Parts: sequence; C-alpha cells; structure tokens
Amino acid sequence: MTKYSVKKDDYVMIITGKDKGKTARISAVNKEKHRVLIEGDGLKTVNTKAVKARKASDKGGLVEQPGSVDISNVMPICSACNKPTRVGYRIGEDGKRERYCKKCGATLVTKKATAKKATKAKAATRRKKAVAEEAPAAEAQKSEE
Repeated sequence: MTKYSVKKDDYVMIITGKDKGKTARISAVNKEKHRVLIEGDGLKTVNTKAVKARKASDKGGLVEQPGSVDISNVMPICSACNKPTRVGYRIGEDGKRERYCKKCGATLVTKKATAKKATKAKAATRRKKAVAEEAPAAEAQKSEE
C-alpha cells in the first residue's frame, strides 16, 4: 500500500489545477483512487448536488459538497514556517514515527489553531482592560463630588 504525505484534517496548498495557490482542508482521503476531498473558501473545485426535501422539516435545493483533487496536486502547509513543504519521517523523542517539514525541520503540525478559542480569550482580555480602566475613572468622579 502506498504511503501518502497528507492525511485527514491537514491544511494543504493546491499546487496545480484551477485552484492553484489556494489553501484548503482535507476532509477525506481515498487511497484506492489516489484522491483527496478538499474544503475551503472560494474554491472552484466544489461539487453541487440537487437535494430534494424528504420531510417537511428538510430543506431542498443545491447543496455544495467537497471537491475531489488528485493527491499529487496538494502539498501540506507547515505551521512553523507557513509554507507548503515536502514531508519527511523520523523517530520522535517518544519513540513514535512523526512527520517533519523538509524546509525548516520542525515537527509537522498542519492543523490550524481554532480561531474561536483565541477570539474568546481576546474578548475576555478586552473586558478586563475596560473594567480596569473604568475603575480609576469612577473613583476620580466620586472624589470630585
């Protein structure tokens, strides 16, 4: 069985075809057909399917599904150097086999950090700063009265 440098949930750059230069996330890998299903914003490689409403609560219409691309047309993006890279394999510190970036040598982690967690943390920080700024202003107003 052939080994591939990409796997499910990796962020990849499309290197050939009509979506050349765009980034996408792999939603599935079909090893028998040597293809990957990709999802992303603004991709032309998207399948549309007409779906009929089966129940009263279902909604019919055109539904977009992930597009299929040959596995040789994508390269994983390294999170450390933020570039598409070839993949090497080595034995890690824990004795397990790991993928690494051939450009920078870092362990390959191509999954993006979830933006929701970072947004919540930023919002909480903003609230704390606002409360901290309001407290001295409120005390100053009380002292003036």
